[in-house]
Amino acid sequence: MQSEQHADPTPAMESLNKKPPHSKKYERFGEVIRHFTLDETQQLFDSIDNYTHKLIFEVIYELGCRVGEFVRIQVKHVNFNRSTVFFPAENTKTKHARISYLPKGLINEIKSILKQKGLMNKRGDRVRMPEAYLFHPGKRRNKPYTPNRIRQIFQTYVNKAGLQQIYGKDSLGRNLKMFTVHSLRHSHIMHYVVDRKVPLPIVQKQAGHRSLKTTSVYLQPSTEKMAEVYSEARASCRGSLDVDESRNEPRGPKNEARASSATKSFQDMTI
Repeated sequence: MQSEQHADPTPAMESLNKKPPHSKKYERFGEVIRHFTLDETQQLFDSIDNYTHKLIFEVIYELGCRVGEFVRIQVKHVNFNRSTVFFPAENTKTKHARISYLPKGLINEIKSILKQKGLMNKRGDRVRMPEAYLFHPGKRRNKPYTPNRIRQIFQTYVNKAGLQQIYGKDSLGRNLKMFTVHSLRHSHIMHYVVDRKVPLPIVQKQAGHRSLKTTSVYLQPSTEKMAEVYSEARASCRGSLDVDESRNEPRGPKNEARASSATKSFQDMTI
């Protein structure tokens, strides 16, 4: 009686233990950081007709924070004297606590709202309900907005401002939107690093990046900065090439003659 031959189970076991290839959670928009220009940021804020909603997105932009960090801000986290907001480690993505600066004008607007809601004394700045969330839906002071609700509100206004763009579809056929509420964080970093020339370590601390390398990614020239530099370069060399900017093509007798000659040569080649 012949002994049965058993296949070596090792390859099969290895294939079972082999980890599947890592799948991306979302498609990236190439290597382009999806941020608003300064003009687009102002256009977005100007489109918001709800005072509280406008303040929400202005605070997110100026803090440069993530939406998940924003919704967890409580009144006790705001230092009204120093114009700062404290992010406890458990409320941040990196699990590292940080303190971020908020412009005095926004601090004053927040104080005004808190006084209207009875969360702060009308005379003086003594906080009456430190555990209340800074922004909350309706009168539910101990219940914060959800990140998804903030995202929904944001999309309403970015569409109203006519800024939204669709740049593709994901693996499930859903539209990929150019701008999300996270674009406000990208915009803060890009504007302060590139446009306002704030030193990288300062912006790194404000935004809560663990590594300076992450912040340095924003040093890449933005599209509008590239256009600005090229425009200035062209303006400084007027006369070397007479170009009609409105038509984006050379003009003048010599250029027209060249174009006519080139057309005739091409026709001769095709006969």
